Amino acid sequence: MVWTTGAGVRRYDWYNDRYYVEELSMDPKHVRMGRLESGRAPLLNTHQRYDLSSVFGVIRSASLEATQGIATTEFSKREDVEPYYQDVVGGIIGNVSVGYNVYEMDRIPPSADGQPWIYRAVDWEPSEISLVPIGADADCSIRSDDPSQPYSGPGPNVRMAPCKFNTRSTTAVQSPAAAGNQTRKEPTMPGEQGTQAAQSTAPTQAQLDAARAEGATQESARQAGIREAVTLGGLDEAYATQLIGQRDMTAADAGMAVLREKAKRDAAAPTRSAANIQTISDETEVRRTAMADAIALRANPNAFRNDAKRVDAARQFRGMTLVDMARESIEAAGGNARSLSRREIAVMALNLDRDLQGRSGMQSGSDFPQILAGTVNRTLRTAYGLQPRTFTGWARESTAPDFREVARAQLSESAAFKEIKAGGEYKMLSFGDSAEKYSLSKFGGIVAITWESIINDDLGAFDRIPLALAAEAAAIEGDIVYGILTGAAAMSDGKTLFHADHGNLAGAAGAISDVTLGAARAAMRKQVGLKGRVLNLTPSFLIAGPDSESLANKYTSASFVAAKASDINPNFNTSLEVVIDPRILGNQWHLSATPALVDTIEYSYLEGEQGLFTETRQGFEVDGLQIKARHVFGAKAIDWRGLYQNAGA
Repeated sequence: MVWTTGAGVRRYDWYNDRYYVEELSMDPKHVRMGRLESGRAPLLNTHQRYDLSSVFGVIRSASLEATQGIATTEFSKREDVEPYYQDVVGGIIGNVSVGYNVYEMDRIPPSADGQPWIYRAVDWEPSEISLVPIGADADCSIRSDDPSQPYSGPGPNVRMAPCKFNTRSTTAVQSPAAAGNQTRKEPTMPGEQGTQAAQSTAPTQAQLDAARAEGATQESARQAGIREAVTLGGLDEAYATQLIGQRDMTAADAGMAVLREKAKRDAAAPTRSAANIQTISDETEVRRTAMADAIALRANPNAFRNDAKRVDAARQFRGMTLVDMARESIEAAGGNARSLSRREIAVMALNLDRDLQGRSGMQSGSDFPQILAGTVNRTLRTAYGLQPRTFTGWARESTAPDFREVARAQLSESAAFKEIKAGGEYKMLSFGDSAEKYSLSKFGGIVAITWESIINDDLGAFDRIPLALAAEAAAIEGDIVYGILTGAAAMSDGKTLFHADHGNLAGAAGAISDVTLGAARAAMRKQVGLKGRVLNLTPSFLIAGPDSESLANKYTSASFVAAKASDINPNFNTSLEVVIDPRILGNQWHLSATPALVDTIEYSYLEGEQGLFTETRQGFEVDGLQIKARHVFGAKAIDWRGLYQNAGA
């Protein structure tokens, strides 16, 4: 097989935020061939190094020629390897990729705008060869060991990458493979040859030294980022070493690799009893939480009145401004903020200038945006939970899996029980049903925290704005639910929620009194189910507006002192819970049964997002942090039998 041709592979440098072309030098002086020549290097399944079942075979011999690396492999005789071997023989699997470690990399700047940087490995070691679906080097493939039977799969003249690169370089150091014809091959569309004439000017030793030094700095940052991801994920140092050994593994990719590895290990680990569970606090997370709480306390000193532990934890940051906390976050990421202006500190802490972060020695991005977002999120959700919502007692809460229309069945009473004679069979009971349909709606907005607000130490985004957003979210819920109760909401039978045919609308309007309450109670008791059985419902809630609040409390209070015996409140009226909401205008009032006995109005949230939720991103429209508040909510009257309305007088 051909395991390398030194062809350029397009990659991305996350630390410098740019694309580059990685090349492997084909100069024998630059390649450590010891492992491949040892006869013990493995042939792997797509670079999987963590399980012996991934070993397909062994590299028996390997060599490095002028323009390509050649190797001979022997496949394992295991049954699980046989299908892959047959696919190789049949020309189904034909792509090869080499796994390698780089010890020294020359970073060569572009000669003109629009040209890529070239990162050329000038000291590297191939450690394994893998069969892969698609290889980075399109010219690496399997060849038949019989010259009379050439391999029919992808050959050296067939390019598999989906794009074409024609790169001219006037400063790049030429690889030995390219020195003869002054060209450098790049991936192209199938059937096209990606070579262009290039002029080469050898760099000075100072340029080479500078490129090597910068490459070492970048590699150090990559390794530090990977180690941080592994440490935060609670994995061992050995796994960090494995990830660092993968040359295409970036610090950003390491986070996802850690999550996958944790899931794999958790699935393989034996189930532990609750007595063996240990809670471990991560120092970084503790610091973030304490700083976020300190910001919340500065914005609202009573934010954690009943939580002395959180107040004590935040005390160490209580004297810090937002700029001071930003500086703390920069230094926690390994940066030096001592000589920076307030503007530079704010910009760096919000991760708005990667070049400035690199020059200041930061090994990873600042966690200051997470601290700010966490503060807003906690304040927002706490404020939302404190907002008055008067419908939660008499309406039923539910969830919906998505935004598609939800159909709620209005279940009837069951069919009548049948007498079972001795030795007789039980009969199936049936339920009638009628469906009411509704769907969720999405509401929200964006809060921006700019670097200017950090400099100005503006705390409004952490107190007043979240409070206003939480009040708006709760108000939307109330508007929707009470809009159904007081409006002409349509039911599936084509009639309004409160209708004479439904038996839940007072024939004559009347103010709240023992007489009108008695008539309403009687109407609810007489409600009939879908199969004609009397339901005998009793009301649990008296719902009215501010204009009828006094009457509502008067006729439901056991402490009411009547002028004569006939005016004493009946005991069954004093059991009613009074609900007052300003959305009910005038003297209109309602009765509602408890939703535990019969459906009334159902309100629903998106499954997994009960309440107000936030998402965060680095600002695009603004120079700062954008926090999006999202609220998903919907409601519908499901059954009229548990509700009653009187227009009042």
